[in-house]
Amino acid sequence: MSRVRILLLLLVLGLICVALPALAKEHKEKKENAAPDITGVWKGTSDSVAMGKLGHADAVQTPQFLHVDWTLTIDKQDGRAFYGTKASARAKETVVGVIDGASKLSMADDDGIYIGKLTGKNTMIITYVEGTKESKVASITHYRRDVADKDKEESKK
Repeated sequence: MSRVRILLLLLVLGLICVALPALAKEHKEKKENAAPDITGVWKGTSDSVAMGKLGHADAVQTPQFLHVDWTLTIDKQDGRAFYGTKASARAKETVVGVIDGASKLSMADDDGIYIGKLTGKNTMIITYVEGTKESKVASITHYRRDVADKDKEESKK
């Protein structure tokens, strides 16, 4: 009788040893595929060089260095896709984007593209490039999420 119990115990332990790596791999894949929640209000000031007809600053004919305060609001996120608005004191544009991996961001607005990276739960860095016959812009902005605003949203859910 004790041999049967020992054999059953060894069989169960063997099955557990075989199943654990598969379960760990599945958990790791789920974690890697889970997109971070980036909804909320993000604020930052850009370091930019721009020229031409500009929507968020006065038009200039030669390259000028600009520093603009921005509010990036991510209104809705569905998995890795999201949308919202980017606003300065002068204008507001709709942005659409995706999250690639755990931290890479790609977005587009009416006339340019954004490439960025989440650098923390509530911080990101975004570069923006716009090149048309009417305007040229190259910009980098460090954003910080307004945590108080995010906490208000969480409490409404």
